[in-house]
Amino acid sequence: MTSTTLTPTRSTTDVQRAVIDAADALFAEHGIASVSNADVARRAGLDPSDVIAAYPTQHDLVVAVLQRWHATWTAALERIADESEDPRDEVLAVFDHLERCFAAEDWHGCAFINLHAELGRQDPEIAELARDHVRQVEQHLTQVCSRAGLPAHVAQTLVLLVEGARVDSVVQRSPQAARTARLGAAMLMAVYGTEQSA
Repeated sequence: MTSTTLTPTRSTTDVQRAVIDAADALFAEHGIASVSNADVARRAGLDPSDVIAAYPTQHDLVVAVLQRWHATWTAALERIADESEDPRDEVLAVFDHLERCFAAEDWHGCAFINLHAELGRQDPEIAELARDHVRQVEQHLTQVCSRAGLPAHVAQTLVLLVEGARVDSVVQRSPQAARTARLGAAMLMAVYGTEQSA
């Protein structure tokens, strides 16, 4: 079991944030194996020694990238919750958020999926962080489903729609996956709405 969590134990410095931004973009564009500290330093406008001082190992840097991704995703879910009066609308808004992500020019896929695919087999800690991220997303959607009067297993299906859309958006290079997943979520919730009113 990993001792590293998705929540950083301390706040990041300006240099660390610049390194994370650069590494995140380079990992997404080229994969991890071909990215060096010098590449990250160039993208961040720093000296390679600054990168090493911020994150002594590539593993440390990968963890920091995943922690930032998780924080961004969590903040998006919290914002959606604050903006949604109906929990069913909240579910659909998750897929609207994904569509905006997929439509961005710099979208190269979810870091959790990409980095797990590249490192998950040889780095159990990275694999566990990816699993923990998915678990936390499912826990959040389970709470939303509970408020909507939907059974917990609906949340499990919603997570599959989210993760499937993330993968398909990269393969197809299109935000259509989010729209299709949103339709699937709406149909699923409509079925349970019909059962409850019957």
